[in-house]
Order: sequence, then structure tokens, then C-alpha cells
Amino acid sequence: MFLFVLGNYWLAGSSLSAQTSVAFTIPDNDAFVRSAAPTSNYGIAGALSVSGAAATNDLGQQNGLFDALMRFPLTNVVAFFDATYGEQDWVVTKVRLILNESGEPMNSIFNRGVGAFQVFWLAANDWIEGTGKPNMPTTDGVAWQDLPNILNTNLDASLGVCTNAGIDGAEFFTLGLVDKFISDIRSGGEVALRLTAASPEIGFTFNSQNFGNTNAQPLLEVTATANPSVQIESMILSETNVLLQFPVISNWTYHVQRAPGPGAIWSELRTFPAQSTNGHGIFTDGTTNGHRIYRLLLSP
Repeated sequence: MFLFVLGNYWLAGSSLSAQTSVAFTIPDNDAFVRSAAPTSNYGIAGALSVSGAAATNDLGQQNGLFDALMRFPLTNVVAFFDATYGEQDWVVTKVRLILNESGEPMNSIFNRGVGAFQVFWLAANDWIEGTGKPNMPTTDGVAWQDLPNILNTNLDASLGVCTNAGIDGAEFFTLGLVDKFISDIRSGGEVALRLTAASPEIGFTFNSQNFGNTNAQPLLEVTATANPSVQIESMILSETNVLLQFPVISNWTYHVQRAPGPGAIWSELRTFPAQSTNGHGIFTDGTTNGHRIYRLLLSP
């Protein structure tokens, strides 16, 4: 516990040293869907693909639009962080999607090309992977025609726009720490993602969870740190105001409270809600001739 004293004004809080841990999870379900075969399922293909309308395959043919759907189980990730820091006593600081690209896929169903794609967190995660393959599609799982029933523009959230490299190898895509996405991770259930073309020339093909080499399957990498508690940057006292400034960590809510003195009842002055990016909280309070104690509290 530390105490800042400035005239008759105090700021109390506590601080924890930073400790960072990383956990990984692979999809338990994934599939690609394509506009040129709207009823076909490709759930157990060894690859997934994202393609725009202008991309072509190795024969120079256009195969239409491709989207990729992925669903990651987070039970073990949450259990790991809970064991490391205490139950829900941690904060997610970074999430990356790690994909192994095939720059020149041999199967002519897949398009090629470097371009942009967008990653979405999906509110719906009850779609079925299915058992179809590129050369033997089925109708027992998710297909292009199902997207209108899966997607929800009011609930789904963009996690950012990325660009593929167009060559063989692992690629690392940092995802936005959007509140809905982070809350879904922390709940320990399943997290669903959709990858869709953001530029017409993209033809991005990468290994799926069914790819034979387990070291080259997709990964969702989650980085977390201990409950950061309170880190005070500054407290400035002027003739008219007391100004408090502190870093605000994503997916934690900060509560600014005040009491007239030690042992008195605390009153809540302002709440800084969880946010998608780390930032700074600034709170200004009018000065008086009386004593005051300020403190910051955190809640998930």
C-alpha cells in the first residue's frame, strides 16, 4: 500500500509487480465456405482459405469468395491463468492469431494472392464443422448459404484488418482487445472467429486444425498478466483542482473514490469502464479547505 500526500490531499492505492504468461489453444472446429458452392461443406479439409472476388487459382481461374470460420476452446487457457494468478485475477494484454500459410496451394480450388482480410469475433458459435473435403464436399456442416444465419452485424465485432505474406510459413496477426472478445475469452467457453476478404485480390490459404503436422496448426495465443492493481502516474494540486492521472488497462474497470479522512466512508466519484485499448484515466476534483483521501479500485 502506498500513500501520496500533497497538502491536505492523499491518494492511496496498491501496486503489483508485472508478471506475464502466455497460453495457446488450437481450434476444435474450423471450416471454409465458398460462394461458388453455396451448399457445400469443407469441414475436414487440411486447409482454410480467405479469398476476394478478383483472386485466381494456379490456372488463372476465379473461384469466387471464400470465408474461414474457426472456433477455439478457452477452458484450459482460463484454467492456466487462474492457477497462475488466482481465479479471474488477471488481465488479457495481447491476443495473436498464428497461421501457417501455403503461398502456392496445389489444389486448384484455392485462390492465390496477397491482400487484406478482416477478422471478426462472432457472437454465434453453434455452427457445425462438417465432414466435407475440397475434392469430396458434403452437406452435413456449415456452408456459404448459412452465413446470413450466423453473422449478426449488431453483435459481431471487428478485431482488425490484416495482410497475408503470400509465401509459405507462419504468420502472426495481433487482434484487437475488443470488450466482447475479451469477455468471451475470460468466460472460458468457446470463441468463434470469422476471416473474410477486405480486398478483392487476396487469396490466403493456411493450414487448418486437420492439417497433419500438429506443429503447424492454427493457434490462438493469449497473453495475460497479474491484476495490475493501481499504478499512479501523477497527482497535481492547483488552487482550484486536484488532478489524478493513471494508466487504464484493457478489460478492467477503474473506480475513483474519495473519503474525508482515514476510517471514513468512501464515496464513488467516477468509473472508467473497460476499454478495447490501453489508455489513460484523468480525473479532476474541485479543491476545498478540508481533508480528502483518494483511492483507485479495480474490478473485472
